[in-house]
Amino acid sequence: MIEIKVPMIPGKKPSVVGKIDVTVGDVVSKGDSLCQVETAKGNRDIKANVNGVVNKILFEEGDEVSSNDVIILIDENLNNNHTNNSKNIEDNKKIVIKKSTKNKVQKDLLVIGAGPGGYVAAIYAAKRGLDVALVEKGELGGTCLNVGCIPTKSLVESAHHLDSIKEMDLFGINIDKNVTVDIEKVIKRKENVVETLVSGVEYLISKNNIELFRGNCSFIDDKNVEVNDTVVEAKNIIIATGSVANELKVEGYDLEGVIDSTEALNIHEVPKSLVVIGGGVIGLEFAFIYNSFGSKVHVIEYQDTLLPMLDSDCGIEIKKTALQKGISIDVSSKVVGIKETVEKTYIVTFEEDGKNYSTVADKVLMSTGRKANIEGLGLENTSIKINERTNSIIVDEFRKTNLDNIYAIGDVSSRLKLAHLASHEAMIAVDHILGEERKLLDTDIPSVVYTKPEIAVVGYSEEDLKEKNIDYKVSRFDFTANGKALTMNQNSGFIKIMGNEKGEILGCVIIGPDASSLISSITIAMKNKITIEELTHTVFAHPTTAEVIHEACLNFLQR
Repeated sequence: MIEIKVPMIPGKKPSVVGKIDVTVGDVVSKGDSLCQVETAKGNRDIKANVNGVVNKILFEEGDEVSSNDVIILIDENLNNNHTNNSKNIEDNKKIVIKKSTKNKVQKDLLVIGAGPGGYVAAIYAAKRGLDVALVEKGELGGTCLNVGCIPTKSLVESAHHLDSIKEMDLFGINIDKNVTVDIEKVIKRKENVVETLVSGVEYLISKNNIELFRGNCSFIDDKNVEVNDTVVEAKNIIIATGSVANELKVEGYDLEGVIDSTEALNIHEVPKSLVVIGGGVIGLEFAFIYNSFGSKVHVIEYQDTLLPMLDSDCGIEIKKTALQKGISIDVSSKVVGIKETVEKTYIVTFEEDGKNYSTVADKVLMSTGRKANIEGLGLENTSIKINERTNSIIVDEFRKTNLDNIYAIGDVSSRLKLAHLASHEAMIAVDHILGEERKLLDTDIPSVVYTKPEIAVVGYSEEDLKEKNIDYKVSRFDFTANGKALTMNQNSGFIKIMGNEKGEILGCVIIGPDASSLISSITIAMKNKITIEELTHTVFAHPTTAEVIHEACLNFLQR
């Protein structure tokens, strides 16, 4: 039996089943329209993905539905010998789905959540010989693959290509000056990238004989989890349910034009103006994307600097670049309300230096951080300890909870909410289950912001070092003196390396071209205790942006 589900629908408003184009017993072909779903962004056409016979319609016209609800069942086997006589149609109408009684499944490992932490844990454990079950209520790949890292970077690439075209005259290339953005093609390309990666995850899960459960799950107790009509009893459990977006619940936060990052990935018309509430990683990435696409962008940040979680020099440098691109910036500003005008624009009021100011935009992007996703897990039925302040699951250095058989990885437990960290924690947890102890320090974890220029950091910031009273020395080298960066016309930014008297690297900030790749060299050096002097003895190819690392290390030694 093939389940036809409601696709991922962005927005806060409920979706409604519109016209249903088929009835039970109808023969349908792949691509045929089955029904319409009315969303806040317009009608979505739900189509058959197989050839078969409509077995059951689970909703009526006018019913409210959510993403991933099963709306129609199609039996592809009945199509083989189906004829259009009334008897067969009546027989089909008698076919019903009977709710099965709960059965019990035993596994070595149950992984809850199929994001970059969960699916890596499941595949890694299966390859190491464990009998694994994986539960996912949404799309495989979780937030990262579907509505986070990957689709965002697809839009970033479109924006970068557009910026490059606008600069072609600098490179001696004459092109049509009337360059436009086809946002529908941008979104379609993003969806194709996502579908390719999600199908790859699905293939790996199947190839490694991982039993996949689709649906919600809830703990019965410390060892048993209920998934649909099945109870899974697992020797070990890894919780990898990720995080959800925080909402700044000021007046008007739930208005139609106030969107989150998921909706920002599916806008089918570039807004003329956009207010971004929050100058963190997600907010700035979208600010730069839509600035490139032609939106007038205004960023409002509560803290006194952009990117407040990173080294302060990051915020200073990226603010300078943002202003040069025409992005308006207000820091130390508290949003107090949002109102809708009769023209369907939105007035955002914020407080700065004791005064109230307002700005008007076609859309308002709410980007105020993320929080652990534990709602509906039934953790109250377990002994698992929760951090009451952050709502995250408390774990040790091996990502084990206070219970010996339950682990939690990724955003649901980590202070740093990064996809690559979740994947690495997955392997640490599985290794520990198999009796191997491997630790990971926060200072060994790189982080990247995909603005233009890119920002990448690893280790301590200067603020961290001062707060911890750690003696350090700073070396800085600017991209203006890097030959490759000059040829690319991307010579803004710098590398900053912090080290101690022994020449051990304590932290690094890179703002400039290829920062997302360059930070790996510093991360490898830090993890493997390679000193700054040893890096000066390393030959870096010329001309490359990586030469800034060599220069900064030489400068650290005053050479």
